[in-house]
Amino acid sequence: MDAKQLQSYKQHSTLLSQFIVRLSAFYEGLSDDLDKELQTLRGHLSGTPNFTLATVSINKLNRALQSQEITVKKYNADAIARLEKSIKVLQKVVFENEALKQNATKQLITLHQPVGDLFSIYPLFQQALDLHHSALTGQFPNALNTPTTADNADPANPLYKSILEELNQLLDSYAQKMPNDVKLLDIKNKLSSGMDEDELLKSCVIVLRMIVQDAMSEASLTGKVIQSLHNSLAKVGNEIQVSMEDSRSQFKQRQAGNAVLQSHIETIEEAVNHSESFDTLKEQTQYCVQNIAQTLNQQIQADTAGQEQLMNLLGSMQSRIEQLQQQTNIYKKKLAEQLSLSQTDPLTRLPNRQAYNDKLSKAFQKWQDTSEDLAVAIIDIDHFKSINDRFGHAAGDKTLQVVGRHLKQHLSKDAFIARWGGEEFVLLLPRSTMKEVKDGLEKMRQTLSELPFKFKQEKVTITASFGASLFKKGDTPEQVFDRADNYLYQAKREGRNQVVTD
Repeated sequence: MDAKQLQSYKQHSTLLSQFIVRLSAFYEGLSDDLDKELQTLRGHLSGTPNFTLATVSINKLNRALQSQEITVKKYNADAIARLEKSIKVLQKVVFENEALKQNATKQLITLHQPVGDLFSIYPLFQQALDLHHSALTGQFPNALNTPTTADNADPANPLYKSILEELNQLLDSYAQKMPNDVKLLDIKNKLSSGMDEDELLKSCVIVLRMIVQDAMSEASLTGKVIQSLHNSLAKVGNEIQVSMEDSRSQFKQRQAGNAVLQSHIETIEEAVNHSESFDTLKEQTQYCVQNIAQTLNQQIQADTAGQEQLMNLLGSMQSRIEQLQQQTNIYKKKLAEQLSLSQTDPLTRLPNRQAYNDKLSKAFQKWQDTSEDLAVAIIDIDHFKSINDRFGHAAGDKTLQVVGRHLKQHLSKDAFIARWGGEEFVLLLPRSTMKEVKDGLEKMRQTLSELPFKFKQEKVTITASFGASLFKKGDTPEQVFDRADNYLYQAKREGRNQVVTD
């Protein structure tokens, strides 16, 4: 090595040593042990560097920093938790100030996004301090400088993704009812192109208002039906009351007629007992018979009129009851349609998550009672986002429909399938051993990959990843679902298009 190269090496070594000394100052304060070792390292590198001792010190620092990584992550998590708690308390204090409440909500959503390092926490503290300052001063100087462009929304945030999926499902449901609604179409387009958290919150508010309005409309219709039923029942009740009063009146008239008849009979008996001649008896008897006939005739007329009135009343009541039955049947049918609609995914026409939860509750109870095998399987279409990106959302919707139909066709009669959300489907598989479950899922996976998809003249192979788990003693539905979900992600990590089970 010539003198020039040696000089260059010394300069570089000196420069590197100075850089390491300056960089080491950044870690001061993290822990006492690190501070001491960093000071030792700076001593070895200051002046004339001693690289042998510096190497020993660097090795110690490497081990210490590796153990401190967990501490830093815990510090980050604790700091985020404290910020979240503080802002939730602030929300309760400023509940009357809509602007502050809205910005506090934005701050909470931001806190749920992943924080990778210490530097990311500082802006969060700054925003929280600005927010608290605004609350204390009663002013609102746009404290949160949260970006409001779609580029800054983090799709990786689980909360953001979950809200996005739920909103998409709600929009699909209402799109069936109101296909030409301008607000719905606008939100749908924004969801397709991506939206930031502020727009997502506003869209949620719009959809919630729509749901409330629809519920109020449904409640109004229900109220009208109930009022109609009440009116019809009241009329039937009134008619029954009139019928009872008429019956009582006719009964009294019949009693009076019977009393008159009894009087005429007694008169005949008296005439028979006291009459002195046959002619007189005959004359008195004829008179009494005429009165009896007249009384009987009056009773017959009254009974006939009463019977006609009763028949008319019964006919009217029958008509009212038939109307009630018709109204009740219409309402029952509408309720059944509403229930079916609320438990059906509008895109795939498969049961939705609510229907799955209801079915799972019954299946779980049966499993507890009988201990028959019961498995949960989760299916996720591989690279589904790329289908939407390359061929458009219409192609993505078509893919979901075809895949859903294909999966349903390959299920046994007892099995249950539902669209869980996005590109995920969930299965309930009763009375099946894990081997039978795995064999069935493998067949589904294989046949799905053989389906002839074609978008924009391009042949596309659609595959899916599967995760499944069997209920075991002491399990809850949530635990089994989590196991199946973990198996699903294992299948994705290991290359997709495969089945992973217990």
